[in-house]
Amino acid sequence: MLGLPLIVLGLVQSPSLLIRGGTVIDGTGEKPWVADVRVVGDRITEVGLLERREGETVIEAKGLVVAPGFIDAHSHADGEILIKPAATTAIRQGITTAIVGQDGGSAFPLSDFRKQLESRPPALNLASFVGHGTVRRKAMTGDGKRKATPEEVAKMVAMVDEEMKAGALGLSSGLEYDPGFYATTDEVVSVAKVAAGHGGMYISHVRDEENEALESFEEAIKVAEQARLPGQISHIKLGSAPVWGKASTVLRMMSDARKRKLDVTADVYPYRYWQSTITVITPTRDWADRKAWQKGLEEIGGPEHVLLTTFSPDRSWQGKTIAELAKSQNKDAVTVIQDIVARTKGERGNGAESVVVTAMTEEDLTAFIQDPNVMFCSDGGLTPSHPRGAGSFPRILGVYVREKKALSLEEAVRKMTSLAARRFGLKDRGLVEAGKFADLVLFDPATVKDTATVAAPMAPPVGVQYVIVNGQVAVSPTGPTKSRVGRFLAFQRRGS
Repeated sequence: MLGLPLIVLGLVQSPSLLIRGGTVIDGTGEKPWVADVRVVGDRITEVGLLERREGETVIEAKGLVVAPGFIDAHSHADGEILIKPAATTAIRQGITTAIVGQDGGSAFPLSDFRKQLESRPPALNLASFVGHGTVRRKAMTGDGKRKATPEEVAKMVAMVDEEMKAGALGLSSGLEYDPGFYATTDEVVSVAKVAAGHGGMYISHVRDEENEALESFEEAIKVAEQARLPGQISHIKLGSAPVWGKASTVLRMMSDARKRKLDVTADVYPYRYWQSTITVITPTRDWADRKAWQKGLEEIGGPEHVLLTTFSPDRSWQGKTIAELAKSQNKDAVTVIQDIVARTKGERGNGAESVVVTAMTEEDLTAFIQDPNVMFCSDGGLTPSHPRGAGSFPRILGVYVREKKALSLEEAVRKMTSLAARRFGLKDRGLVEAGKFADLVLFDPATVKDTATVAAPMAPPVGVQYVIVNGQVAVSPTGPTKSRVGRFLAFQRRGS
């Protein structure tokens, strides 16, 4: 079977590895060609027609694409990486680097997280933002559900400065979530300026991905402009009926910003449904407001579009839609939602809840996937309840490249690799080129595809045959190996 032979010299990989006869798609967007790739230690040393050296480990790659390892532009792998260093849901997709510290939340202090990763290396590399919400909680007294004082903003500034020195990529925000929800734009700008001073960037889960999405995207662009740093919109989406069909407007907004010399990009995952807390269905924090809940449900297509995937107070509710729960409980949908919120939020609530909501159009999603300035992400953790955490990158290759032909294979690989590497300042990664780090993925373009579903969100993809991280095989045709050579990738200032 093409591409399937195991490493020929046994279980122990030699210092020199030859990937022979694969179709190289190098990450630049240029056309593929058949070539051999030699890896010595953790680097690619040669690409071309090569002779096998004595004692060299060989992977026969005929029929397989040889591409740079995929870079997940928005990952939550940091939530469990210290207890699940195998990171199987990510590594099986071909992800070799996860960009973490997202949505305003990050490991703190970053220097400690880095030491922990170095003492117990994971299967893949990680690079991290510093979370605005994280430093906001630490800087403010109380629960942070208010405007910050100048003194508190000064504390945030000092903490971000230290985190940038520790290697953070920049500042992330999650303005739809507490406590970022209560921050003013001016506060975010003040803190983002610190990241700018270190050459970093700003990435944002914006205030609203539904009715007010366009205004929220404008705010993200405003922060980038006023703080004078690159900006990125996280997992870009148009998640309610009033904004459906406006992807071209959003992309034009970003293009206009670039014409003003602003460096604005986005990332996206390839699914029409999102996962989050149920409270984001309505932008208000007045959860007793029944009309707000009803309006929110109508704008996403009704309670049958809301699937409760996590509900720790009563796990029998998990896997059911709000419509199904309303029928079984003999209550209306809003009452069921308010019950879920009351049992997990506020004074008497101490449980966990999460929902998957189908609320985007295929036309908008495809437009974002096709845009040359939008890279790809999973927005997933290591034990996801949304299939994006196990299937995003193979889904792009199988569905949007092979089946829908929405973009070429070489363009998809570019957006998964070199585009993200340049964006996040990851020097010497994202290309199949001599001198670059040997982060590589070998996949069968005829079969690669996701298999994860809402019912089986951790099901592995098919068609990803080998994943190589820092020169070591992390995934072979038999599955993940015990290789643990992933690294913490500290930000390298642009231009350095």
